[in-house]
Amino acid sequence: MSQPGKTYAAIDIGTNSTRLLIAEVKDGKVHPKLAALRMSRVGEGMVKGEGLLPEPVDRTIRALQEFARLIGQHGVSRWRVVATSAVREASNAAEFAARVREETGLRLDVIGGEEEAYLSYIGACRALPGIDCGVVLDIGGGSTEFTYRGPGEGREKALRCRSIPVGAVRLTERPLLLDDLLALMKEVLDEIKGLRIDNIIGVGGTVTTLAAVDQSLAVYAWERVHGYFLSQAAVERILFSLAAKTTRERREVPGLQPERADIIVAGTTILWAILGYLAAPGITVSEADILHGIILELS
Repeated sequence: MSQPGKTYAAIDIGTNSTRLLIAEVKDGKVHPKLAALRMSRVGEGMVKGEGLLPEPVDRTIRALQEFARLIGQHGVSRWRVVATSAVREASNAAEFAARVREETGLRLDVIGGEEEAYLSYIGACRALPGIDCGVVLDIGGGSTEFTYRGPGEGREKALRCRSIPVGAVRLTERPLLLDDLLALMKEVLDEIKGLRIDNIIGVGGTVTTLAAVDQSLAVYAWERVHGYFLSQAAVERILFSLAAKTTRERREVPGLQPERADIIVAGTTILWAILGYLAAPGITVSEADILHGIILELS
């Protein structure tokens, strides 16, 4: 049970960005006090099984130093720092974690894909109480997570968390044909089709960005993105529109963060392929994700 007046913090080091959320928890719900995002791209240029490169590591350390100061300034009582796809695949993950501890004072947990999916699931579902939590889909920079309940009752209906090694940054750096992309996800997508799950909730920068682009939000508005239904037709329209533009032209698109201009087509392609294969009408967008899940667990 959460303790009144306590402040918690969560940091997520993703392949594309490093993010901070400082919040309180009241009545089982996360109430944000401060959120920050830095496009540190720790996984930039990394080949699977090899190490994180020096410049992306330096950018990420600088972001973490800034976040550590913010945690100190806000009187946070408990916090957790996690790293996901890029770091868990890096041969020098242990060295990176040691440097984080030495230069920021923060202890880093490198978590697996299943825990990443679970934390995103509870973060999103708690924040959308009026919507049936069918599948939570998280398209990240280096991986895509699917979390959903299996068939049957009791233990058989336990959460299933699946992580697929394809994301917006990875697909940009190492493109795949559509059949190869779907082959990576086919097993999990067939299982979801067999369960006849109707509602899909999307978290992560790709889906929140697409919700903002679909509404032409010149200024990002949390309340207009959270809970927004992004139709499959809109995803397809945006995909072909963005793909026809240069990276420079994409930077001028309302709702699209300039820092995402080079990877948004890949991220949108992943979402388009998933919705098309599942014959899903669209996806409900959640601003709440792994950071909210971490804070709920801390409380």
